[in-house]
Amino acid sequence: MPHTTSHIREPFNIGAVRLRNRLVQAPLAGISGRAFRLQARRFGVALTVTEMVSSYGVRYHNARTLEMLELTAPEHPVAVQIFGSDPEVMAQAARAAEAAGADIIDVNMGCPVRKVVKTGAGSALMGDERLAARIVAAMVDAVGIPVTVKMRSGPGREVTALSLAGFLQEAGAAAICIHPRTGAQMWKGKADHSVSVQLAAALDIPVIASGDIVGCEDARRLLESGCAALMIGRPSLGDPWLFSDLLAGVEPGSRSLDEVLAEIGLFYADLVDELGEARAVRHMRKFYGWFLRRFRPTAQLRAELLQTGGFDEAERLIRQAMNQGQD
Repeated sequence: MPHTTSHIREPFNIGAVRLRNRLVQAPLAGISGRAFRLQARRFGVALTVTEMVSSYGVRYHNARTLEMLELTAPEHPVAVQIFGSDPEVMAQAARAAEAAGADIIDVNMGCPVRKVVKTGAGSALMGDERLAARIVAAMVDAVGIPVTVKMRSGPGREVTALSLAGFLQEAGAAAICIHPRTGAQMWKGKADHSVSVQLAAALDIPVIASGDIVGCEDARRLLESGCAALMIGRPSLGDPWLFSDLLAGVEPGSRSLDEVLAEIGLFYADLVDELGEARAVRHMRKFYGWFLRRFRPTAQLRAELLQTGGFDEAERLIRQAMNQGQD
């Protein structure tokens, strides 16, 4: 059923989970930890998603993996994304995620990174439809919450998502998220959302579109074409206002330095709470460039921010550099 852009603010269901609008925060490896999820919630998304969790890491009680299953009340509803290629191990990880408080389990069938693909996980699963369906069926049987799948157009250069999605729906998947680039494309080129539209027309379960959604026109086109919701990841890096702008139906605008620094401060405080001061300092360094790109920071400032000890020092450097740039 087509949706107008006003429908972006309307609720929808993934299985029995009721979501307050049609915006979902994408899982991003090494990025979408708790602080990132809390930020997405502050700016209005209906569903947050963890970075991908190793099913074998759960099985063997890897400390860092289990840390990724630590969820807090403000993040909910939250989906835990799991990757792997063994149905039994994936089912075990799904049970652990449900026990940790996940509202939804998401299966990663989209990651094209070699170290994941070579294990048969991520987008490699799209090359074995029967195994992919067995994994979903095992996970659906193992838990009492919805199981969804995030996939690409295909594992190599061919588009195979339409065929695979039918098998996954039959196996019990409650929704499909499609990032319509092939595994061979990685993150290059343009997302081909004609695949998303075809998928939405072919399935009875919700289809969530992801990739190159950067403004109201992108949102309108996909929702009016039958996609149930939108998942946004990389365009929101350093620009969480994108979420609130889309929900308000306004094109993304500029932000003042004070506004951006205030949000960096909130984000950094959540990082410290999540990771501790030392890890938060290191983790934050990759975010400064995203938050500041609209201000075109100099190479010197970017280099200095890589050496900062905390947000107070970073804020001082940023304000100093921006003031000098206005002289």
